[in-house]
Amino acid sequence: MQFENAPSMLPGCSRRLAWLAAACSAAALAAGCATDPRRDGLSPHEFAGVDHIAIHMLGEQPQQDFQILDRIEGTSCDLSGLPRSHPAHKVVTNYEALYDMKLEAADLGANAILGVVCRRYAISQTCYESIICEGNAVRLDDGVGMDLPLASMNSLQARAASTDFAGNPALYESLIGFTPDFLTEAQRAGLGQVGVAVPARAPGKTVEAPPSGDDAIYQGAGLWFGQCAAGGGTLGLLVSPLCAAIGAGLGALSAESEDNVKASSVAIRSALEDYYSHGALRDRMVRVASQSGAQALISQAAGGPRDKVVRRANSWQFVGPVDSVIEIGVEELLLPAWRSGATTNLPTPVSVRTRVRVVHLRDSREIYNRSYSFVSQRRLFRDWGADNAAALRHALEVGFEQIAVQVVEDVLLVYPLMPGFAITGAGTNQRNYMVEPVQPPAHQYWHAGTARASPATSLQPTFRWRDFPGEKVLTADFQGKLRHLSRLRYDFRIHRLDDQRGTARIILEQNNIEATEYALSQPLAPSTEYVWSVRARFTLDTGDRTSRWSGDWVGGNTKGFLFRTPD
Repeated sequence: MQFENAPSMLPGCSRRLAWLAAACSAAALAAGCATDPRRDGLSPHEFAGVDHIAIHMLGEQPQQDFQILDRIEGTSCDLSGLPRSHPAHKVVTNYEALYDMKLEAADLGANAILGVVCRRYAISQTCYESIICEGNAVRLDDGVGMDLPLASMNSLQARAASTDFAGNPALYESLIGFTPDFLTEAQRAGLGQVGVAVPARAPGKTVEAPPSGDDAIYQGAGLWFGQCAAGGGTLGLLVSPLCAAIGAGLGALSAESEDNVKASSVAIRSALEDYYSHGALRDRMVRVASQSGAQALISQAAGGPRDKVVRRANSWQFVGPVDSVIEIGVEELLLPAWRSGATTNLPTPVSVRTRVRVVHLRDSREIYNRSYSFVSQRRLFRDWGADNAAALRHALEVGFEQIAVQVVEDVLLVYPLMPGFAITGAGTNQRNYMVEPVQPPAHQYWHAGTARASPATSLQPTFRWRDFPGEKVLTADFQGKLRHLSRLRYDFRIHRLDDQRGTARIILEQNNIEATEYALSQPLAPSTEYVWSVRARFTLDTGDRTSRWSGDWVGGNTKGFLFRTPD
């Protein structure tokens, strides 16, 4: 049994549709009405499989659920002949919809909630000229928002049957704005021996020589420090030639003494210098892969290489032969100093953004390209710099560790149980892509971006879950391989939620459980919210694999089922 106290940031999942903050892409679902309304519907032909739609009228509880949301086309219409239950009668004002959606033919590998806001431009109470919808989504696995142009869905589905979407991240981005969250089994089988590397140097001007003693800094790149606008500018750490910026808001804050500002500036700058290290993140990847049961990763060679791989005038050097490379590098570390009028020293988080690429060396083909981020809990700016920036260093340590764990899971471990989207919002129970809970019951619901915790019956509950894989998984043709899994075990975690669900920390972790239940050996705190989660760990002919961590509530890198202990 392992106990930890590492916090992870849970970005504003509790705010009303906070995930709709990403820029929306507008698409016209309908251009008017027809006398004889044509009901095309967002069917598998158009929307690639809409399983469930819950319409929320102006933030209220769902008035009615629909399996298909029809669309009406034409220039004039009379809807009086349609039953009042028809979705067209519901589109009388702004509404918000949560979709349980999956793309049948395209293995997007992302669990997400798709948010849609539609506006009706009315001619009369029973006829409207057009409906304009804006849509985007948030990935449940990491809380990252993404644009989702609705007009692109038809093109996506039409091309899915003939295009290797999983091997073409650029096509994903051009159509729907995000790349696959994990590799397919076919791609993993073709990886061969895998090396992990920092980004190979690209040509470019070096502004200054790197600080002495920091060998892990981006090779050949320089660091540039500059004080921008006086009286509140940003002290930046710029890496040439990629221009990946690390900013720390260190300006002369009017409410702080000059000594405090100077001390914080020195400590924070030193911490950012220490942690802007591709090599440190790469080394974490090697360690995490070894600890998690994934295939061993081959490290880069520090000196003269035994093998040298040349790609587009760049070079990676490894201690052994490799067939594929996971390239991981830090793009940004950011600690902004927020100001609001005369108020300074407001709480602010530190964020880390990295870029991960997977490349087949035989043909230099990139099969994976994704950004991984971490956002810490908020602290006052002066607190980040206190005690030689101890809090900042700890937050970066936690962030780097979480990113390394997530990359290893996505690239090497997680078995793609469900193609495309598969979520559990809007009152559905589609949990066939993960381990399904039994006790405490997961009867919480999503509404307006919030989730309600299930009540636990005691302070020392027994957690139960169903056997994996579920029958729905086994009956799907594309999951036939799971009939032959072996060495089935389960990993179990409990997070405690603090600060109004703003942060979470693992308080219990138990791995390799053979049964489908786990009993706590000590009581939990009363009247406290926790998240419990479980995943399957098993072996296939292609190697050791895991399922995703189970859950229908997600914040940051924490996924699980909310429950609350009794008083």
